[in-house]
Amino acid sequence: MRRSIQLLTLHCVLVVAEEGSFLAASPRLNMHHTALSRRVRDLELTLGVMLFDRHPGGVRPTAAGERFLANLRRVLTDLDGTLSMADRSGRGETGRLSIGIDAPLPAYGYVDAVVAFVRDRPEVDIRFTEVQRAELRAGLSDRTIDVVIAHGFDQRSPSESLCLWRDHIVVATAMEHPIADRKQIDWGDLVAETVLDNQQSVDLAALSSIAANSTFPPTVRHDVSRLSLLNLVRKGLGITLLPECDAAILIEGVVSSTLTTDGRAVRLRYDAHWRSDNSNPVLAAFVAFLRRKHPEA
Repeated sequence: MRRSIQLLTLHCVLVVAEEGSFLAASPRLNMHHTALSRRVRDLELTLGVMLFDRHPGGVRPTAAGERFLANLRRVLTDLDGTLSMADRSGRGETGRLSIGIDAPLPAYGYVDAVVAFVRDRPEVDIRFTEVQRAELRAGLSDRTIDVVIAHGFDQRSPSESLCLWRDHIVVATAMEHPIADRKQIDWGDLVAETVLDNQQSVDLAALSSIAANSTFPPTVRHDVSRLSLLNLVRKGLGITLLPECDAAILIEGVVSSTLTTDGRAVRLRYDAHWRSDNSNPVLAAFVAFLRRKHPEA
């Protein structure tokens, strides 16, 4: 029976009940009143119940019609809500977005971008995942992570990327270090230094401002947090390189200077990476938002 009843017919019944006659309901439905009357009569025959009493002045719902109309309004309201939810989901206004990062969250400007994205999308559930890069790649592959925001991230097909911003690099040294009082430190001056890094450190190979044939200083990797790494710098065991946006996390006894090469500041590029075959509508909305926010990055 449900397949033989059109949604339009049910809508017609509600309008007729609201207007009190087929003639008055006709303009609202853009339908001739005789055709409207036949449509309602066919529905009554299909249901086996009279929905309206006809009288010279129009129609009035029967007792059965009143019960039918009350249930119909509830069902159609629920249907409207379901269709609206599906429409919002299709536009990326509801759902979940997982963002993968490989560095401490508070230091980077993309947090403001994420906040701006969700401000008008209160039904979007944003989740950050901070893990090592191998896990970020695995997460993109199995779609447990929708988008990765990082520098020097190795793209793998099928994937797309968008440059978000570029940040200056600073050299963090102990306050007593011989080069600590310089506002700028040239890349060539680091050849004799020991660079300390960890899993979250700047990838030297990703510094596009430095030529591929440049001499790289010796690097010692420690499996420690950023705070522990800075404590090692403070103790004079080496220096470390940080994005300028991380300079605020420097601890007492550690200072920073801008890294340059040939007189130009060295900058680090940050990109958003996502799989082109990820069908999450929230991801599509987020990427579109980023493209508008960073059109010339």
